[in-house]
Amino acid sequence: MNQKGNLLIFILIGFVVVLLVPPILLSIFPPIRLLFQVAMIFMIYSMVKGYLGSSPLTMILSGVLIYFLVFKYVELTSVIWVFQTLLGFSFFSMVIWGIGTRMKG
Repeated sequence: MNQKGNLLIFILIGFVVVLLVPPILLSIFPPIRLLFQVAMIFMIYSMVKGYLGSSPLTMILSGVLIYFLVFKYVELTSVIWVFQTLLGFSFFSMVIWGIGTRMKG
């Protein structure tokens, strides 16, 4: 296999490893789970309030989203949140650049 194929495999393995960290941390350390849930509740409510304003629909929609995203599927939400945050910080482009420069030399 050529070097570009190996680089792609390393990048995919890096994605999987980084995205497996949040569910592992949430299951090992309960305080981290509680902290994440509280932060997500505030984030969801502020986002819905920003879009809909202060109305009863805001409370209903926030309640539904909080139930599903924070309490029912917290592991999936944590993975999606970490992925979105890392993309926002352009972390993955730095990882790809770093692996690419290490493979050349």
